[in-house]
Amino acid sequence: MSGRRPMSPRDAKRMQARMRQIELEGVEEVIIRFADKETVIYTPTVMKAFIPGMVESDTFQIVGPGTDRPRGTGDGAVAGVNFTDSDVELVMAQAGVSEEKARKALEEENGDLAGAIVRLKTK
Repeated sequence: MSGRRPMSPRDAKRMQARMRQIELEGVEEVIIRFADKETVIYTPTVMKAFIPGMVESDTFQIVGPGTDRPRGTGDGAVAGVNFTDSDVELVMAQAGVSEEKARKALEEENGDLAGAIVRLKTK
């Protein structure tokens, strides 16, 4: 036992009232790495919370569409470009294009999903 008592609902409400949150603008993707895979969250909304008195750590809230892929691998058709079939499917769904156009956009954007989607939507 650590000797700490559980936080009461009243204390939790006080801490939440003191917490400041800001939205981080311009985030293109968030990658969570595991030993054998990565979870990639595309075009996320990221909130960063600052809690007074807790300087040693920040709290992040991440919301957005994502996919799992094997870590360190990809099936992109161009050397050095790393993207998976699920990346292609996501670009197809988000931009409303064929598989061929999605793959080409991913290749032109060096595997950057957000860039591929923007490229396809602005044409």
